[in-house]
Amino acid sequence: MRKIVLASLLVATSSVLVLACTGVVVTDASSVIVGGNEDWLRFDSYLWAEAATDTSYGVVYLGYEIRGDWGHPNYFWYEFHGINDQGLYFDSFGAPCVMPTSTLLNPNRGEHLMAEAMRTCATVEEAVALFEGSHLAFMQCQQFLFVDRHGSAAVVEGDDTVWMEEGTLVVTNFYLSNPFRGGSPCWRYDQATRMLSQDATSTPERVAEILEAVSHPATRYSIVVDLQGGCGDLYYAHDFTQSVKIDLFALAAVGCERTPVQDLVSGETAALSAFVRSD
Repeated sequence: MRKIVLASLLVATSSVLVLACTGVVVTDASSVIVGGNEDWLRFDSYLWAEAATDTSYGVVYLGYEIRGDWGHPNYFWYEFHGINDQGLYFDSFGAPCVMPTSTLLNPNRGEHLMAEAMRTCATVEEAVALFEGSHLAFMQCQQFLFVDRHGSAAVVEGDDTVWMEEGTLVVTNFYLSNPFRGGSPCWRYDQATRMLSQDATSTPERVAEILEAVSHPATRYSIVVDLQGGCGDLYYAHDFTQSVKIDLFALAAVGCERTPVQDLVSGETAALSAFVRSD
């Protein structure tokens, strides 16, 4: 019963609190670049990593400690972004509240299903299969983007899954399968797709340019990841003049304690200096 209550609280508020996030995917024959702006109410975001084991992949997460934000009295950590050591990436987005009905009889694996996907899945196809085989009531105000190093990408919306077809994909806060449910038109989606139509170069620099163009004062952090090379550029608080490059694959192999994103980007901590790249 506790999990059901928590799920209800999450879905009732996620589309409000995850205010206006944007995800961008650009691929070509030799690279897969993905990036996301996390737009929310609080600045105190964290990065942490779970080390690989004999039975699970290593994963680097970005997210927050939820401290009553979603109406629940207990504190808990929630994953907003993640990348595992196999090159699978996820991002979460608020969306118009619609209860998924096609999965209600499936096993309930909890509201951290994206973390289970990161620990157990290496490809988008595997992650989508896990979601489609699970009870997704917790997603009634959420959707998830999955991208892998092979160049596959899909948005799991609940009852529908939308696959990338032309090598680029933009996700904001409406359902690509049915924009009329709400959240569309979206200026961030329009701006990002317009920029991609002009130049869809599959580089971290180009994706960062697009994320900067659609960022705004509520953008708390941004991440751009090369899914084949395993490095990620991390930005903080709507500022694209300063970033830190982290070897995410190496970090996912060994794990790390939670570290404030602000400290990582500003260089105020040496906690992950062994994983910071200068190139």
